[in-house]
Amino acid sequence: MRKTIIAIGCWFLLLSTANATDVKLLEQANEQIENQTYASIDSMLVSKSGSVVSEHYYGRFDANTLHRTHSSFKSIAGLLTLIAIDQKLLRTDEPILPLLALLTPETNEDPRQTRITVGHLLDMTSGLDCDEAPQSQGPSHEEGVDEGQTPLIYSLGIDMAHEPGSEWHYCSANSFMLTATVSGALKRANRGNIFEFADENLFAPLGITNYRLTRSANGKLLNGQGNSYFRPKDLLKIGQLLLNRGRWNEKQIISGKNIARLFNAKETINWSWTDTIDEHPKTTSLYSSQWYQTTFIVNDIEVPITHSWGNGGQFIFVAPTLELAAVFTGSNQGSYRINLQKQPFDIMYRYVLPAIIATK
Repeated sequence: MRKTIIAIGCWFLLLSTANATDVKLLEQANEQIENQTYASIDSMLVSKSGSVVSEHYYGRFDANTLHRTHSSFKSIAGLLTLIAIDQKLLRTDEPILPLLALLTPETNEDPRQTRITVGHLLDMTSGLDCDEAPQSQGPSHEEGVDEGQTPLIYSLGIDMAHEPGSEWHYCSANSFMLTATVSGALKRANRGNIFEFADENLFAPLGITNYRLTRSANGKLLNGQGNSYFRPKDLLKIGQLLLNRGRWNEKQIISGKNIARLFNAKETINWSWTDTIDEHPKTTSLYSSQWYQTTFIVNDIEVPITHSWGNGGQFIFVAPTLELAAVFTGSNQGSYRINLQKQPFDIMYRYVLPAIIATK
């Protein structure tokens, strides 16, 4: 069953503006999701220039259902780290081990570990012997990080395979250690815990009050690698925050400098997000600060998109050149369903981006 919310006062008013969205295309996308042409998508929300122009929920989900973000929370964890950097709690070039030593004495004997910095964790270039990308050869340490009783000790015990900064490899331990490093920085500054920090400096300013973060087995550390729960409409606020260059209600939550870091990704990842779109070239994707960047080509126009990704099909999309933010949630969990997880890219290409471009 479809649940649709029109989050603007009047369609006529929307259509009469100079930057009006092609609503028919968005409704076609909704119909394709509703009739299961696109399978197991749980929500689709689109905003243009700060106004929600499409908001749909499917199946058992509605506007107030908390949805598991899976690894889309990695991207939110990246924002929390950038806020901590803005507040001078830590630096991107700062080695992580002294901060993690405030939480545990465990280290790895490989001297390369001493050269891992906050920036390496942010950009997934730590050098850990770990690769959890879809269809990768591994090794995977996701279970040890997600389910282990001592995930920080486990993460610090992962072997090193490369010099930090030399190669990009997707690994949940990077994200877990990233927020643990922020926790260490907060402890060093006598600034409380990361859960309070997240609420006071990101969620509360955005008006996000209905959410649930998950903790490590001992309850002390944030699962920065994922598994939090948010309403899709609140995830859309995260996208809109990026569009606003880090500002919300006249308050600078994240510096413009650090938002620019997201939008100018430089690390090349080892898979494509557009390879399942028949008419679209297989574009290379980039990475920065726990966010991906994929370039679409729509009507001969290049549209760079900064986005998150979570298992099952959880995405926050941000297109600065179009003043567009979009959120998709889904229930296509499992690496064997990665092509189904990529369905929102097809929807963005065929419906959402053309709907915005047609009115520019």
